[in-house]
Amino acid sequence: MLGIWRDHAEYLFFAENALAVIAASNPQVVKKLEHSILKMLRMNLDVVKTELAGRFSLTGRPSNQQPEIFRAFVLMCDQKDSNIDHWCILGASNPLFCTLVGVEPKDFPKASTMRDFISRLWLGGELDHVKTVESKPKEKFGKEKKPPKNQGIIKELTDKALAGETFCDIPEALLQRVFAKVAVQTSIDASLVEKPNKLTVSADGTCVESHSNPNGHHTDDPTKRRFADPLARWLWDSHHERYFSGYMAYFMSTYNSALKLNLPLYLRFAQTSSFDGVTFIEALSHFRSLYNGVMSIDSVLADSAHDNYATYSLLRDWHIKPFIDLNKRSPQEPKPQKLLLSKRGVPICADGYEMSNWGYEANKARIKYRCPLVTGAVKYCPFAENCNKSDYGKIVYVRLNENLRLLTPVPRGSDEWNETYKQRTATERVNNRILTDYQLEQPKRYGKKKLAFFAFINAINVHLDAQVRHGGKNLGNFLAA
Repeated sequence: MLGIWRDHAEYLFFAENALAVIAASNPQVVKKLEHSILKMLRMNLDVVKTELAGRFSLTGRPSNQQPEIFRAFVLMCDQKDSNIDHWCILGASNPLFCTLVGVEPKDFPKASTMRDFISRLWLGGELDHVKTVESKPKEKFGKEKKPPKNQGIIKELTDKALAGETFCDIPEALLQRVFAKVAVQTSIDASLVEKPNKLTVSADGTCVESHSNPNGHHTDDPTKRRFADPLARWLWDSHHERYFSGYMAYFMSTYNSALKLNLPLYLRFAQTSSFDGVTFIEALSHFRSLYNGVMSIDSVLADSAHDNYATYSLLRDWHIKPFIDLNKRSPQEPKPQKLLLSKRGVPICADGYEMSNWGYEANKARIKYRCPLVTGAVKYCPFAENCNKSDYGKIVYVRLNENLRLLTPVPRGSDEWNETYKQRTATERVNNRILTDYQLEQPKRYGKKKLAFFAFINAINVHLDAQVRHGGKNLGNFLAA
């Protein structure tokens, strides 16, 4: 059962007093770890007490160190220590680390307790580690991502999403809710998330390699083997053009243009498919449910793996602007017959120039275009007298329903499109922070439970880094507050 939970105010009282004593005798150590200290003092875990309480029975020995264990994991990843056993020994021997976790040295969490905490936050069931061997595929896909086996799966998922399915029944659902409250909501409150009610989200998948043996180990049954990581699958890595054994993690991130800040908002480990276009539908639907009333998506930025008609249709119905790169391998859809359009989907006037975009009418799902001569885009047109019947110039409306892929609310290739699409690299930089800077794969971890847990802890650290960097406080005035 959930025992004593020392709230954030009690933690701050304990930590600030202990820090003052340490700083008086060894100010160099405190100054060296100032950024890490501010991160730990800032993180308020009271918001997740209710979430964690549901994972404990009503009887049995009380568990009295849950917020302290959580801080121990965050500090462990902050210090780039990948070994739980080593970290528990190091932490217990370091008075400053004990202070930041919120315990006396003798009470520093044990390794077995920390491993139990990982399992407590994981909603997945027991695994059967014995299975038949999955042979490594031989087909190569180059820089292209491997397409889904079922070509109609995206349409099936979009229909379910429109019917109200949130795809929230996943093992990492509790981690999602904890991350949303501890990290994302705090960053929103600190104004680090730009325009949360009109959010621009970048979405992309990334490879997370499992370092278990993909061939397993011998058993008494010659047709089966025992696997340390039975959920790991052979997946195609389009960046390195190779197969790997592991998982596809799907991240949704945002970029703060004023602060030059990239923040993760949502993480998901793909259940059955490595194709980003499939995982995107599940992730977007869950994202909207998870942050309902907190954030509202205005625009989605994604690569060509998301370029399919079902996705555009879903985004239209949810009033989300798509900024999705066209897949050159997809069959060309016919352009509207009544208008002559450029390759970017912009109407062409009689003199061969692209007409000027004059705004999107959301209530009628159409884009308004005006004569390029009247708007000043061109200086001369030989057809001006016959074409323009008024000073306002000729007007053309393009209805998006005629071709959702080509005719997007923000025209492809326009200045607004190009400037907005540049923000898509936010998710790649976030991926790099979680996987490389915070070394998700470096310790040679394996197992979906452990990889997902540390991915979320790393993502929390990314938010804490941003909050400290833009929080306007240093250690001296924090302790004086």
